[in-house]
Amino acid sequence: MARLPYPELKDLPPENRELMASLPPLNVFRMMSGAGASFAPFMQFISAYLNEGVLDPELRELVILRVGHLCGSAYEVHQHERVSRTLGMSDARIQAVKGKLPNDLFSDAENAALLFTDEQVAQVKVSETTFAATHAHLTDGQIVELTIIVGTYLMVCRFLETLEVELEETDIDGSGLEEIEASIKTLNGGE
Repeated sequence: MARLPYPELKDLPPENRELMASLPPLNVFRMMSGAGASFAPFMQFISAYLNEGVLDPELRELVILRVGHLCGSAYEVHQHERVSRTLGMSDARIQAVKGKLPNDLFSDAENAALLFTDEQVAQVKVSETTFAATHAHLTDGQIVELTIIVGTYLMVCRFLETLEVELEETDIDGSGLEEIEASIKTLNGGE
């Protein structure tokens, strides 16, 4: 059971109520909707790299899954395994992301980004060696986005684990990547 009650739709500010009506009824969104004025801007922030990110979507999801595994967040891992499958990622790659690196199922760029993720999670600042190895495969903008995604999902995992947000009892239809992206695009005025 979650440590806090999930906010009731009727008790939310109008902007959050409207946004929640357009999102799949995932517990993470339900709990975050109680954040008042910061909920919609946070969802817009996430929308920026979901809809217009410079990282390859599979690499982004591998990184998010790695953060989820390193943080022990079953909720995060479960939801992003679903997103990864929506992108067409193989189950072998989805399972491999929780294991030892480097892994032959990943490209050199993916292995570098995942090792970068490991260091950022474990020690905050990535070593010069790991940074250079990752920068050999990713552009400046991709490194910036990678760093932001790792930091963002560290926060999300901490949110999920601290508040003990539960997995939904059944998978929610419409909680795949396309539906979430469409909902967030609505928030951005249909862009």
